[in-house]
Amino acid sequence: MNINELKSEITTKTEDLGKKIEARDVDGAKALKEEIRQAKELLKLAEENEAEEKRELENQKNEEERGNKNMEKVNEFRAIVKSVMGKETTEEERAAIKTTDNSAVLPKQFINEIIEIQKGYGSLKGLCDIIPVTKNEGTIPVIDLDQNEMADVLEGADIVDGTLVTTDIPFTCSKVGLIQTLTSELVDDAEVEIEGLVRKNFANIATAKENSKILKVIKDNASVIAGATSYEDVEKAIDSALPSVKAGLITLTNVTSYVTLKNMKDAQKRPLNLITEVGGVEYFHSKPIVYVEDTLLPITEGKTNVFYIGNMKEVVKYCDRKGITIARSTEAGFKDDTVKIRILERFNPVKGSVRSLKKIEY
Repeated sequence: MNINELKSEITTKTEDLGKKIEARDVDGAKALKEEIRQAKELLKLAEENEAEEKRELENQKNEEERGNKNMEKVNEFRAIVKSVMGKETTEEERAAIKTTDNSAVLPKQFINEIIEIQKGYGSLKGLCDIIPVTKNEGTIPVIDLDQNEMADVLEGADIVDGTLVTTDIPFTCSKVGLIQTLTSELVDDAEVEIEGLVRKNFANIATAKENSKILKVIKDNASVIAGATSYEDVEKAIDSALPSVKAGLITLTNVTSYVTLKNMKDAQKRPLNLITEVGGVEYFHSKPIVYVEDTLLPITEGKTNVFYIGNMKEVVKYCDRKGITIARSTEAGFKDDTVKIRILERFNPVKGSVRSLKKIEY
């Protein structure tokens, strides 16, 4: 008996119970009341059973959907590998491959994981203002913060209408990547090999190139604070920054200068604790501090320490042509039957507003 039938039975018996009571049929009313009680218990059990079955079906459906999504991701990457290997692909596999510039774009989830690996290699990209672009060359409008000033308005005077001053900054996304020979002949082995190449070799190469270009923008456009003699001049530079940029201020330095700050002691050889850590982020004078290799931020001859401070999201506009692409290389000059692949990323860090960017050496 289903739930609807039980509900109908309870309704009918309840009406009959009323008639028994009117007729003063005590025994008949007691018996009917017991039947109604049992029917209600059965209804409760039936509803609980139906709810449990629905939950099981929903869980099964969710598992199937997750499985299908995972399969789609695997199939998309596998389809790319088959294409790179020159193997025959099905119509569905060809439809799953997204392309740009005659190259296959790696799946989004794969790219997100690559970004996490790049963070592990010390990527500076996250410090910048990342601007997605859809072509390799063009311009991006950037508000000129040095020219957009709010004039004082005297009481009773008209408010002067104005427009934001913007500057169109040109960009050209350069190609960064590698060409690699695949040693595998089977698709299964090639899938593992390509994944390893992208995750390790390419992530390392791309991050090193990204950092180099970002730091060039910073080094080329920083205003030098003359006459600095100690870390206190860095603190003064931070304190004197405009309120509008101070919230996003970062100190950038090299390993040598970082070690100097980290190990500073007073006259009694007690640590000054100039660098503190909160939630995995290191701070100097209440602002995040980031350090890179000495070769990336060299120190001027005759000096021993170098620091750059600035609101990096203002300073560097990182034009990012989304997607890492992979294709059979047409640049390697095929002399044998080996498969050579080309993995590329396109980006261009350009100068934004450098009003906050300062260089301190001593």
